[in-house]
Amino acid sequence: MKQYIPVLSIRPSEVVALAELPDIAKDRMTPLVLIKPWLGTGALSRAVDKIHHGFANRPWYAELDPDYEPDDTSESFDEIAELRDPADGFVKWLSYVETQSKAIPVIQLRGADPDSLDRQTKRAMDLGRGICVRIPRSSYLPLEPILDVIARNTENCDIILDYGQQSSRLLVNIIPARTDVFAVKRRLPNSSIAISATTFPSSFTNINSQEIFERQFFDQLCAAAGDYTLRFSDRGSARASDRSGGGVPRPRIDLPSPENWFFFRSDCVREEGEAVEEFRERRIEAYQDMAAAAVASDAWDEKLNIWGTQLIKITQLGNEYGITSPAKATSCRINIHMTVQSLFGEAINGEQLEEDWVD
Repeated sequence: MKQYIPVLSIRPSEVVALAELPDIAKDRMTPLVLIKPWLGTGALSRAVDKIHHGFANRPWYAELDPDYEPDDTSESFDEIAELRDPADGFVKWLSYVETQSKAIPVIQLRGADPDSLDRQTKRAMDLGRGICVRIPRSSYLPLEPILDVIARNTENCDIILDYGQQSSRLLVNIIPARTDVFAVKRRLPNSSIAISATTFPSSFTNINSQEIFERQFFDQLCAAAGDYTLRFSDRGSARASDRSGGGVPRPRIDLPSPENWFFFRSDCVREEGEAVEEFRERRIEAYQDMAAAAVASDAWDEKLNIWGTQLIKITQLGNEYGITSPAKATSCRINIHMTVQSLFGEAINGEQLEEDWVD
């Protein structure tokens, strides 16, 4: 059983980061993919094809993104409405998952009542791939009634207790989370349990590092849960929801380690009257400077020779394929973070991580 479950949205930065992972990291994870249209438009098949390409021939959890609301004029509006239809135990959703190679169905809780949840669970079990239930713990959804319905159909499924977007205050929730774990094990004794959250910050003013509080939360909960083995889940160092607006962020290179994120942030902002092209050139230079600072820092791990760290190195050298935008910087961070978390606690040498560079 894979011990790491990154919960990923189908956004370019996350899809690229996943595709560029070394095989040794991919082999140690089962990502949960929140399915929605690629770049917000078009049929879902275009988005899912990205996962099949980037995570080929490996099992993954397929969940229709419950928070995505398509525009009623979009091409995917009718398709998503059909897949969200609870009729006959969400039969259209499960038929869709069946067509996706290696996809493990994630039970839809949005729009489900006890009867449709019961039917959906039975249909999902009939696929013979196992089932997963991701239960948001920061929402109105009660835990026990959901578990009771699932338990009528199986004792063996993958449960993800998702605590969502959090801050360091996540650490005060150990006792309630332990209660959640015990509630699952009483009803589903043979199930696996993953603990998910994200504490990646939204503001970087006056901070140059942050502890990965979801990792601390997980480690403390493992100790509190006694003999129960838990699986680690997060958002791959992304935030739980899309951010929009706010202007162009300052150039920033992020360097994840097993237990911390380190931020190298430039002061480069557009000056009054500055030409667009001149500002662009200064931003590229700023990314180069921040990459150099990251490589020179105590946080840099020379043995971690993967796509993300190589990207930082070529940025430092001023290579045209280096980081020149927030999107590419985000892909870089997520790639490093998921590699490090998938290998957490393992002694891996540099040769095991080396793969051919692809620009």
